[in-house]
Amino acid sequence: MTVAVLVAAAGVTVAVLRGGGSGPAAEQKSFCWGTLKRGDVAALGTHPLPRYASDEGDLKGSTLATCQVGAGLDAHGVMKQLQFSLSVGGSASDDVWHLADDVAGVSPFRAPLTGVPGWVNQSMAGVLLPASCSARLHFGGAAYVRVQTLADQDKTWRDGTLQRRMADVLMTAATGLTRQLGCSSASFKAPATAPRLLEGHAPASGEACGLPGFGVPAKYTEQYATDGDFRLWSCALRAGSEEVHFTVTQDPYLLWLNGSGSDRRSAILKCDGKKTLVQTGSEDDGLARDFRTALAHKADCA
Repeated sequence: MTVAVLVAAAGVTVAVLRGGGSGPAAEQKSFCWGTLKRGDVAALGTHPLPRYASDEGDLKGSTLATCQVGAGLDAHGVMKQLQFSLSVGGSASDDVWHLADDVAGVSPFRAPLTGVPGWVNQSMAGVLLPASCSARLHFGGAAYVRVQTLADQDKTWRDGTLQRRMADVLMTAATGLTRQLGCSSASFKAPATAPRLLEGHAPASGEACGLPGFGVPAKYTEQYATDGDFRLWSCALRAGSEEVHFTVTQDPYLLWLNGSGSDRRSAILKCDGKKTLVQTGSEDDGLARDFRTALAHKADCA
């Protein structure tokens, strides 16, 4: 007999269907703390399942809460045909690059979502919830939602289809959660387009990271640089297993989280007339200085 387990999540009672027992399981209509419908969860699968089920962690706890979506739990409590997971957590990181690692996973392919403080990579996408949501959860740090695909999706990420699907499911879940928690914001909405993943290529001579005048040592043979403006801009340079990174941020929430002051690796500037946080992840002070100089020339920073 199917057992309905009631989970009290931030004041919202959610029914979680668990498999096992002798009778057929009822069709589950909503998933992941009530934020997703069947069409949402089906979008991230490699092939349709006869039925979908989710198993959710406790949003009222102090550790990462994860929802797994698949065909239902087996007799041992393991999700069958696992399709993807949705996690809600918090990050106390004090720099943008490592905050993005927490929110959207460590990846050189990572690219920003339009209009929200979030990123997408090859198999994960994540977004920070509005600032007021953090106080309604108990994870510590800035609250975020992350989706991770678990089935083989190699073909769909190469043409951008998977990034569109992940962004849609991510923002559907995230906006649904903000409504449940009572911390929704008019500016927190799904982007109109999903970014293409960053592609690695050799740095241009004297113009690494797309910045005229920024020359880098020959050992750096690969770079991943963000297109577009400096709202959520980044560039990673790689030399084998060694990596240095640079971030330029004009997103208001990230400025509030990370822009408390200037130090050796972090500076608050005004670029193109906007308050801008510039952070460098390099032990080479000369390289970091050359980066800031090239950025200042391109974006009229002061």
